[in-house]
Amino acid sequence: MSDRNLSMLRNTGLSYAGQAYAMLIGILILPFYLGHLGAEAYGLIGFFAVLQAWLQLLDAGLSPSLVRQIAHFRGRNGSAAQRYEPGQLLRSFELIFLPLALLTALSIHFASGWIAHQWLQAEELSSATIVHCISLMGLMIGLKLYATLYKSGLQGLELHAWLNSANVIVATLRYFGGLFLVANISQNPQDFFVFQAAVGLLETLIFAVKAYSLMPNPKLLTGFNWAVVKPVLPFAAGISLTSVLWIVLTQLDKVLLSNVLPLKEYGYFSLVALIATGIMTLTNPLVQTLLPRMTMLVAEDRIADMQSLYLNATRFVCSLLFPLAGVIAFHAADLVFAWTGDAEAAKWSRQILPWYVVGSAIMAVTAFQFYLQYAYGQLRLHVWFSVVSAVLSIPVVIYATLEHGVYGAALAWFGLRMLTFLIWPSMVHKRFGAGLHRPWLQDLLRITAMTGLGLLIGEPVFAAISSENRFDILLGLAVSGLICLTLVAFTSRPVVMRLYVMMTKSSV
Repeated sequence: MSDRNLSMLRNTGLSYAGQAYAMLIGILILPFYLGHLGAEAYGLIGFFAVLQAWLQLLDAGLSPSLVRQIAHFRGRNGSAAQRYEPGQLLRSFELIFLPLALLTALSIHFASGWIAHQWLQAEELSSATIVHCISLMGLMIGLKLYATLYKSGLQGLELHAWLNSANVIVATLRYFGGLFLVANISQNPQDFFVFQAAVGLLETLIFAVKAYSLMPNPKLLTGFNWAVVKPVLPFAAGISLTSVLWIVLTQLDKVLLSNVLPLKEYGYFSLVALIATGIMTLTNPLVQTLLPRMTMLVAEDRIADMQSLYLNATRFVCSLLFPLAGVIAFHAADLVFAWTGDAEAAKWSRQILPWYVVGSAIMAVTAFQFYLQYAYGQLRLHVWFSVVSAVLSIPVVIYATLEHGVYGAALAWFGLRMLTFLIWPSMVHKRFGAGLHRPWLQDLLRITAMTGLGLLIGEPVFAAISSENRFDILLGLAVSGLICLTLVAFTSRPVVMRLYVMMTKSSV
């Protein structure tokens, strides 16, 4: 195995360790937020997540473009004069972000009264409390724009070990600090958001200092550099348009439901959305190492190596996500009750969570076709497909949500993801990698079949282990998931080939 492959495995492992830690403590602590703050305040946290997702549109594709451009800089042999280009590009993007961040914070502050009184359906929290919390959300979103920018620069440098450590520190402070606050000091949602804003400021400063140290400028007050920004704009424009469409496709139902549902029920829906988002988030550590490496391989004209990496990465992700999504969908109410201890939330989620979690797993897989185009820097096909998807999906989501509520939104989420899966991958593979689709599809069908078989085998095992005790339920879910993972791993090609060799090897 080459040094680069070993490096990628190491980076991916480190990223997964950090992401797993952040996700684990979030899973453990968020139910305590629900208990200490109440369902309506938890609904505000869910609304903030949706608001933050929508306002990522302000990034305009610059952060992902920064990752690719810095990786591209590293894939070529540049002159001494070019060593300042990463820092100049980062500074130029900082200046672009400044009016966007200020405008965001001010706009949300001035709109907070309308959101509190006209949009959100609160019954217990006072309007003044909601207004103050929403104003703080604007500040946090502005800070997040810059934190994401600095992280993207460091990601392009493949500084994954340091990023992993910093993310672990920030996640520890955010979750454990928030838990200490709501458990021992104040259950006021406004105090909780003040604390989260302070953590957001610290996070931005940590990543800024590191980015400045590794991507220096020739002068401290270097300004906007059009020469380094101009080559990035076509790619950034494609990313920006597809980001708009992506957010509309993934967040439209959530923003509509924030108006349709009472804030308490929206708090329950936020639990469903958190689990569904977590399914997709599981791929982030791999993607953070995959995109720079695929880009470099294309720049070096090592197309076969890039395609092999693409197939192996897809196989790895499906082997994890499909069993996980299957177990969650099969035991949705059991999982929510074991996680939160809230029987009402578990009952509410029973028919909603399965559709969202399976749809999210499918979406995570179809995102890999975007990564393939990203590596080539050619997004035209992705842009056109995204436009067509949006034109077809938006009226479906609006109708399903407004006419049939949260259950209609859940069915629309799954149905649209499945339709994309049936059409999109074969189109991309035909254009960017002849011969990719057949092995790709074979892997997915095998993993799906083994996951289904594992769920059937695991059902009586789960029934024997689980009880009214939450720990027993979690243990039963873990065993069921382990059965699915074992079947998937056992039927992978390396295992099958080793068994074949052992069975056909001549005796001595």
